[in-house]
Amino acid sequence: MKGVKKAGTFLLLAAAVTAMTLVLMGQAKPRAFLPGLTVADEHPNGCVDCHKNQGEGKDYRLNVSLAKISGHPKIDSMVKQLPEGCLMCHREGGKVSPLNIMLHKVHYEKGEQNPFVQFYQGACLNCHKLDAASGKLTMKSSAKNW
Repeated sequence: MKGVKKAGTFLLLAAAVTAMTLVLMGQAKPRAFLPGLTVADEHPNGCVDCHKNQGEGKDYRLNVSLAKISGHPKIDSMVKQLPEGCLMCHREGGKVSPLNIMLHKVHYEKGEQNPFVQFYQGACLNCHKLDAASGKLTMKSSAKNW
């Protein structure tokens, strides 16, 4: 009788563990963060929606940020559209780093410590726009914000 009782207790415990595992597995699936596809696109204009003057000394506009880089030309008057205006210098085969390589490095270096990853979940679709029907991926674009 003791053996039957032990076996019953074991089976009951095994069933409870299995049920709990299935419940937890069902809850563990995070929702994909794909701006414009699975969530609202809060940055439809790309660069200027994140790189802006947030007040209180937090001015992240690109003309302000790039002015802090030694040797970088002043872009205030020569760049009208972002990111297209940056391609004057940052094009494939140019003398400086191509825009795509440089931007991906800047936005993903230092992993979880990177502000793009911390505050914008590192989502590609914050900067890129995907036409789901054609599969075409383009850069979001907007007029400068300075």
